[in-house]
Amino acid sequence: MGTAPGAVVVLTGIHTGVVNVIEQLHHTEPPVDVTEWDDVVEVSFEAPHGRMIATPLMTDPPPDLLTLSFHGPGPYRLRVHARGRDNAVDLAPEEVVETYLLSVWPAPVAAEVVHKQTDAYGAGIRA
Repeated sequence: MGTAPGAVVVLTGIHTGVVNVIEQLHHTEPPVDVTEWDDVVEVSFEAPHGRMIATPLMTDPPPDLLTLSFHGPGPYRLRVHARGRDNAVDLAPEEVVETYLLSVWPAPVAAEVVHKQTDAYGAGIRA
């Protein structure tokens, strides 16, 4: 995962295809739950214009995506939960094999926190 002003990049294990994405917006930091996830990492991001959405890299975003920077311009925390990234690394599966939960809340900038790291793909991209 990487960040820059106005952008956060979350890397999938698959090369091409569809993944499940669940978005949750919170007014304060939610409790950490790692029980159903392979990888749980938290980062800060800056929304300079107040309109950040999750979007695929090479296609148009679906119309029902939430505005992650729901509190307007400023700093946020993003906790990315990942499951299934080791199932089809660098492949293009026809079925959905990866799921992501994006939890977002307004918060001051802070260091990256790795809450759980059990998938090989996540460990590899952070190495």
